[in-house]
Amino acid sequence: MSLPPGARRVESVVDATKPGITRTVTTVEYLDGLPTTPSPARRSLFQKARQLQAKSQLQEAISLFRELLGKPESPSEELALLILIGNCFLNLSQLKEAEGHYQKALDKAQRLSNKEAQAAALGNLGTVYKNRGDLDKALEHHQKALEIFRDIGNRLGEATGLGNLGVVFRHMGDLDKALEHLEKALKIQREIGDRLGEANQLGNLGNVFRLKGDLGKALEYFQKALEIHRDIGHRLGEATALGNLGNVYFQKGELDKALEHHQKALELDREIGNRLGEAAALNNLGSVYVQKGDLEKALDHLQKALSLFRTIGAQTEIALAEKSIAEVQAAMKNGKKPHSPEKD
Repeated sequence: MSLPPGARRVESVVDATKPGITRTVTTVEYLDGLPTTPSPARRSLFQKARQLQAKSQLQEAISLFRELLGKPESPSEELALLILIGNCFLNLSQLKEAEGHYQKALDKAQRLSNKEAQAAALGNLGTVYKNRGDLDKALEHHQKALEIFRDIGNRLGEATGLGNLGVVFRHMGDLDKALEHLEKALKIQREIGDRLGEANQLGNLGNVFRLKGDLGKALEYFQKALEIHRDIGHRLGEATALGNLGNVYFQKGELDKALEHHQKALELDREIGNRLGEAAALNNLGSVYVQKGDLEKALDHLQKALSLFRTIGAQTEIALAEKSIAEVQAAMKNGKKPHSPEKD
């Protein structure tokens, strides 16, 4: 189930804007020889950067990756660092910076005929375009990445590409095509024993069923995803699944259950140092409190979420959180409850 030398999949993370929306497109890293570079000082710097990245301390991670990029030991190592930096910017919602780094990596990978890095850069560019709302371009890039993964016989990459296409079709509103692609991805991941990929794909499928209005099936898929994440000890995935379950309960109007699941997600995100997930959970809790009519608690949670988004530098989420806060403040002034948050 391994990717080609130096490449690895990065699982999906919570998108932090409002209940019902999750960032489920999967990115790929191309690491080349960085984890085992002969230079002890360079290896130590890389490991420190990776630890910061894992804790969502992304600006700090970018600084160290850039330090390594200043003196790459090989052209393929330069590709690896460009993609790593791009992934950090992507998770900060700084799409222009992410796109620039992925495009540099893609141009260089094409010159070097490095298929693994090409596929990683293409797929990640597809994620940028999806997040920007340019779904046709996202579809084109994910399709090209899928073709390369199939061409080099990489089944895990193929599953990643199929899953990403399924997510784009979901955003296009073509839920049948989304189901078709996600089910194909899930089938491959089960065949190759990729339990993390299986859990992530179950989450993607849960989101499709939620949009189809089949909340019972959505709950079933999210619960299965949660069980796998817990079984394999993947705490970030566990927090994501808890948030997804909270989103469904929110949509069902079961606000106490929604509150319970988002609170558990918040606690877990804080334990593992996932600041973007923490901000997402705070934001979701704020939206639940709006619906419960507790506007003071809603405002408190939304303001805490905004503060974290600003610390992280997540520009898209900052704008949306500011809008939510303004609506709550206006409602408190006028004595009316704000409109329900828009659902994905």
